[in-house]
Amino acid sequence: MFELKIVTLYFYIIYMKLKIKFIVVLYLLSTFIVAGAKLPLKNIEIDKNMQTIEYKIQNGDTLWTIAAEFNFTNYEKFIYIVKNLNNLDESTLQVDQVLILPSNI
Repeated sequence: MFELKIVTLYFYIIYMKLKIKFIVVLYLLSTFIVAGAKLPLKNIEIDKNMQTIEYKIQNGDTLWTIAAEFNFTNYEKFIYIVKNLNNLDESTLQVDQVLILPSNI
């Protein structure tokens, strides 16, 4: 009986070690998958001749809400292009500030 408990405990320890290794491998694989799935936006070429419109910032506006207001599907791409077109380092906007927005991306 005592030997059975030792053998059972031994196999349980082996099982847990394998389970931990499996979880670590899954974690590492998921990190690579996520990193590869999201390409950096810096590789996007911005056409300086694209059609644009001017938009006056109102109280409560953010780049994200403006993208939603104009029905852009890729918010991150929209924000990246707007920041480049307007030479913005940050996403902070001032009321009555005029932004140049792409009319079609």
